[in-house]
Amino acid sequence: MAEREKREMDKQQVDEMLRYIEDLMAEENYEKAQDVLHTAMRSDLFDIRIYERYSFVLRMMDLDKGAEVFENCVMNQGDPEVFYKAAHTLMADKQFGPALNPLSRVIELVPMAANAVFELGYCLMKEFHLQEALENFKHAHEMAPSPNTAFYVGYLSMLLGDLDATKGVVPFIEEEYQKAAQEPVTLNILKGMIERYEAFPPRENNVRDWHFVQYGTPLLRLSDEDLEKPTELNGRYVFINYGFLNVAIVLETFRRMVQEVPGFTKFDYIVPTSMTAAPIAFALSEMLGVQLANPQALESPMKGLVVASWTNEVDMIAPRIANNPNVTLFSFALGFTQQAALCPELVGYLDQAHRMPWEETMQVTETGERKLRPAMTAPPEVIGHAILDRLQAVNQEELDRVIEYYKERASLLKVGDNINSPRLGFQIESPVQSLRMFV
Repeated sequence: MAEREKREMDKQQVDEMLRYIEDLMAEENYEKAQDVLHTAMRSDLFDIRIYERYSFVLRMMDLDKGAEVFENCVMNQGDPEVFYKAAHTLMADKQFGPALNPLSRVIELVPMAANAVFELGYCLMKEFHLQEALENFKHAHEMAPSPNTAFYVGYLSMLLGDLDATKGVVPFIEEEYQKAAQEPVTLNILKGMIERYEAFPPRENNVRDWHFVQYGTPLLRLSDEDLEKPTELNGRYVFINYGFLNVAIVLETFRRMVQEVPGFTKFDYIVPTSMTAAPIAFALSEMLGVQLANPQALESPMKGLVVASWTNEVDMIAPRIANNPNVTLFSFALGFTQQAALCPELVGYLDQAHRMPWEETMQVTETGERKLRPAMTAPPEVIGHAILDRLQAVNQEELDRVIEYYKERASLLKVGDNINSPRLGFQIESPVQSLRMFV
């Protein structure tokens, strides 16, 4: 009875969304209509009207190839292949939530389609439905055992606190890699997580703990440390305009980390990824006594530090440094609502929306009025000196706790000569639910 009530409620919600979508289409507001369609497709309720509207909206947005994919779904409602292609089209655009609907349709048509069950588990994981994702990975592994599926069974079991289950998949993965005579990359990643988990069991909802377990790399600064109290972020974006002191705190933490925590390499040069990152690179150059260099230095065997500001810059530089163990990547902030091609070896903030003090940003006055603050036009070295001028105001006792935290974990840090190889991509699935933002 409960299942029937849920289906009826889902149908009512879809009906309401479809009526809203019709209104948006009548207003030719196709981008908003697409957003609402994405929400409708997060339901596992199959309703062909969603696909009809979606194909029409894509046509109106001149996205003809995508429209054809969904038109095929409408014309071939009993063909699992067309829905599988629709799911992959959405996943390629990182629309993991909307991909749930066509994947559910594939499984409805072909219950033993192990590949679709695996993909459904993957999308559920990306949407932070960790327990449901785990059940699907287990089911896929039962139907078609593979090291890749076993890895996700172990990984999600760990995120859900069942380390015994994680250890339980290791022998199977080891055996499969031995049969194939392949380098056990995913196995080594999983073993590293297990080692860090056992050495320093993560506390519930502690971002720094879980980041260390998953990546073995440090977070220099958390939003809680700037907001001065734990803040529930789930369900909303937090816009914080940081000042030069906030930047100085992160860079001073960086300096102390590489100079006081064992394992970090001594840098021969520093390369900024953009003009936005250039003031940071200049300040670090002065603080560490390391010369600035142009990107050609990345081709040399010297030890280098690459400074990026936001996730888009991490993605931009990733192809050049992904296989270079001589390069350390520092990102001042990494949006924890986005994936990134690489996980930097050092990360500054952990916020959803952010701007450097010298970037254009929107400010809100005491009366609630929104005012655009233009970007600074001063040269990077002038802005860099504005950061350096704030260093004397940094509370060193506050930083002591962070440094001691990583000194204790120094032998397991994936930095310097112990850098992750291959480099790990940054994923957004996490047992810390406040990292997931819904808008």
